Amino acid sequence: MRRLITSVNNQLVKETSELKIKKYRTAADAFIIEGARSTEEVLSSGWDILRAFVDVSVESERVRKIADELEAIGVAVFEVMPEVMQRLSDTDTPQGILVVVRKKLYELDDFNQNDEGLILVLDEVRDPGNLGTMIRTADAAGIAGIILLEGCTDVFAPKAVRSAMGSFFHLPIRNAQNKKEFINWCKDNNWSLWSSSLEGGQSIYGAELAKRTAIVIGNEAEGVSSELLSASEKLVYIPMPGNAESLNAAIAAGIILFECVRRKLVTKSTDVL
Repeated sequence: MRRLITSVNNQLVKETSELKIKKYRTAADAFIIEGARSTEEVLSSGWDILRAFVDVSVESERVRKIADELEAIGVAVFEVMPEVMQRLSDTDTPQGILVVVRKKLYELDDFNQNDEGLILVLDEVRDPGNLGTMIRTADAAGIAGIILLEGCTDVFAPKAVRSAMGSFFHLPIRNAQNKKEFINWCKDNNWSLWSSSLEGGQSIYGAELAKRTAIVIGNEAEGVSSELLSASEKLVYIPMPGNAESLNAAIAAGIILFECVRRKLVTKSTDVL
């Protein structure tokens, strides 16, 4: 029988609500996700779900089905009053179900599974919404994974996870990677390091991809840091014939990644011919 939580001051509610703050996520080694779609994604991903909360006022067959599936695999499911869900949630309009998930941490060697591939590297990207969008875009592009260098927003922040819309669980993501160690790893493992740059580079449409390419997208305001620019084998830019000075970081990442996808598709069709 599921336990009903009626008080916003319940200790478990307090501990879960604190996971909206980075220091508590770090201490607990856990984070929260919200909504039916994201919960379905984590259910099928193999990630460790620690507990779940369901709003008793939500009349959704989909949510009830998910709650039953969670219980069937041994996850503790708590029914909560709407005001309790409001405290747990990071949104103004909670979606009826929220789960706590144990972090899965990836190492650099997890990106060495294939002899060729593409990695998206983020350098001091601060906006969690942009980060989530880039995760979703990278998933759609079918790349090998994402590496967040030190100085980026926390990949486990609720807005980042929510913006990724389930793609968070589809590809390896390395969080808070030291820049110097990353640069050395690229050299030692034959990853060609590229950085997006408005100055001194060549058009992404003319740059020849290496078998293993790691492409760096920089901070929304200042671009890629000098340390990464200096270490890069190639600097690339997106031609902009209009009057705008720059693109949103997530938009720029999408254009670059799908240009790489286009190249692969063209190469495959040529090979068939």
